Amino acid sequence: MFSEVYEWIENALNDYGGVIVINTKNQILFVSPHLQTYLTKTWGNNLPHSTLEEFVLSSGIRQVLETGMPQMGTPWNIGGHELVTFQLPVFRDKLLAGALILVAFKQFEALLHHKRELSLPQEAGNNSSHKYSFDSIIGNSLAIVKAKRVAWDIATTNSPAFIFGETGTGKELFAHAIHHDSFRNNGPFVTINCAGIPDTLIESELFGYEAGAFTGARANGKPGKFEVADGGTLFLDEVSELTSNSQAKLLRFLEDREIERVGGTTVKTINVRIISACNIDLRTSIKQGSFREDLYYRLNVFSVRVPPLRERLEDIPSLSFHFMTQFNQESDTNVTALSKEALAKLMKYDWPGNVRELKNTVQRACLHAKVGLIRPEDIHFINSELPPYNVDINDFKEHPSIKEARLEAERIVILEALEKTGGNKTKACQMLNISRTTFYKKLKELGLS
Repeated sequence: MFSEVYEWIENALNDYGGVIVINTKNQILFVSPHLQTYLTKTWGNNLPHSTLEEFVLSSGIRQVLETGMPQMGTPWNIGGHELVTFQLPVFRDKLLAGALILVAFKQFEALLHHKRELSLPQEAGNNSSHKYSFDSIIGNSLAIVKAKRVAWDIATTNSPAFIFGETGTGKELFAHAIHHDSFRNNGPFVTINCAGIPDTLIESELFGYEAGAFTGARANGKPGKFEVADGGTLFLDEVSELTSNSQAKLLRFLEDREIERVGGTTVKTINVRIISACNIDLRTSIKQGSFREDLYYRLNVFSVRVPPLRERLEDIPSLSFHFMTQFNQESDTNVTALSKEALAKLMKYDWPGNVRELKNTVQRACLHAKVGLIRPEDIHFINSELPPYNVDINDFKEHPSIKEARLEAERIVILEALEKTGGNKTKACQMLNISRTTFYKKLKELGLS
């Protein structure tokens, strides 16, 4: 029986990805055969004994080795293919011995989430403008998994959906994901922020207008968001801000599936799904008379609550690494992980601005750290602390670029290592935990060779 189970495990690994084993020095000890065959095409034959960061600069494994905490769902891009990794620390006698990395090709991860793209008929072409899927929602906490499960179920329906959550929790991300997993995913995804448009314009933005409807109207009129979203999904963010007249017209659409342009005399049938979102309790608005109760029940056929970050603190490590990786790519920094103390500082904060605030905090920390680990002194919460220094606009002309600052930091670290080892480059490599190949490349780049 054991051999049969082992065979099942081996077949699953070979079919969906594979496994990588590394030690505490980040050296590759083992790669499962089929995965090694694939990686060798991109990385070459020198996988064993090389460090993982020689091949994947922002692999995320450094954080696992530094903190002893797993990283779940970390994306890699290798050879033009997206992979998803689950990086698990391995302990022996309560001491960290290394890590096990489960690798799955992203195209197969869809099967694990019971997505239906493979079984649904697809039309030629794809004019959808959605940016995110459920894979884009980072985190494996019970709170976020429950929310995603509800949203997955909602995606299979064609009824209006309502997303509730505090500011910065990622409501629009969920709306994109619901559209991506619906049978409308080949149609357009159109977003309108109801709070960002003046009351006098919101109706014409939603329903369009005919020529001469008002002063300044286009000669040929203009289609509204409903018409643009025909065949797809219309996302109404901050729906509580709709005017009373717009609420009445939206209710009519939900009942008859018809709209009438401002200044028009004819109606037009529109095939669009409505997803709405709000960061306040609409039942309070109903009691205050600012929102129609009948519209609320029409919009809230199915609903999902996006949990605030304080209810999913265990997602902070994976979210932080995701934002670090993004910032490294955009800003040419080389931040590898959070120190244990820095992670503890993030975990103790209550995050009133939710995931959006975490993203801003991590990006500021990356800019401050520039290279290596983020430490507690690099982290500054915008709601409770002042920045670490005052910025004078006159200083910008003489301020080094991020790339220059990173190179200077690397130069200092390498020179210190060479000084401590008496110029022994082999020992310096070991001290810096990088391969000789990478070390000599750095020496050449920094003009130290």
